[in-house]
Amino acid sequence: MNIDKNSLIPFYLQIEQQLTEKISSHEIKPGDPIPTEAALCEIYGVSRMTARKAVDYLVRQGRVARFRGRGTFVIDTSLEQKTVLPLDRHFTASDIARELNQTLENRVVEFRREKADAETAALLKLPVGTPVYFMIRLRLLDNKPFVYEKSWMLSEPFPDLTREHLNHSKYAYLEAQGYTPSGSSKQISAELPANTVRQALDLSRDEPILHARSVAYFTDGSPFEVADIYYNQRYYRFSLEARC
Repeated sequence: MNIDKNSLIPFYLQIEQQLTEKISSHEIKPGDPIPTEAALCEIYGVSRMTARKAVDYLVRQGRVARFRGRGTFVIDTSLEQKTVLPLDRHFTASDIARELNQTLENRVVEFRREKADAETAALLKLPVGTPVYFMIRLRLLDNKPFVYEKSWMLSEPFPDLTREHLNHSKYAYLEAQGYTPSGSSKQISAELPANTVRQALDLSRDEPILHARSVAYFTDGSPFEVADIYYNQRYYRFSLEARC
């Protein structure tokens, strides 16, 4: 294997193209490791940064996946199934678990009261400085991390909310208190996650995520929670049905 050092095509793209051809022809099969960055440096006579950019490009394309401490392996895209989440419907983690017939686990990373800043207060229609619950939860389906969520929720109506409630179903707790969530509005973007989010979702470096800024409402139209939800893109894709 070699690259054309007189070509206008960047070295990392030439390496990526050659690796892609080997993956497409099954010379490197699903489940097989690709050469390490150190090996690519030796094979092509390039810098570590160039080798890393070539592998990063393959990761972003979804052809390979990095696993800490193990290496980078070719993904079997023929078996890859992503959960479709309609943008025009409100799904809770419990809804998704039931639909997929998978086991849901909630891990509470942080839980405390804090004063609402200006942005959170405006979205929740509260005076700045009003006490709210702040929580970070990691959701796993069949032991696979799939959602990392930071949220700020009204605290005054729910003085007895505990970590135990959050470990089960927050919405079940709300309904038991006589409050019925009716839906949410979301703004969706694709982003490269912060290290904290990336590590929690067990993602490779420079692997993108889907980020939703969500405001959830009760049936009377009043907002009760603002959340930043980070979806593991290995397991999700979004759909939207448009009508004339």
